[in-house]
Amino acid sequence: MGMTNKQFQGFVRLSIAQMKSALDKTPDNEELKELLNIFQSMLEDGN
Repeated sequence: MGMTNKQFQGFVRLSIAQMKSALDKTPDNEELKELLNIFQSMLEDGN
C-alpha cells in the first residue's frame, strides 16, 4: 500500500516544520540545513 501525492506532501511539510524547529535550537547544524534543503526541493518538485 503506497501513499497518495497529498499524503506524501503532508509528510514532507510535517518533516520540514520539525527540521525548522530543530534549527531554531541549533542554528549551526549544517547537516540539518542540508536535509531541510533536500526536503524543500522535494516539495517544490512535487508541485
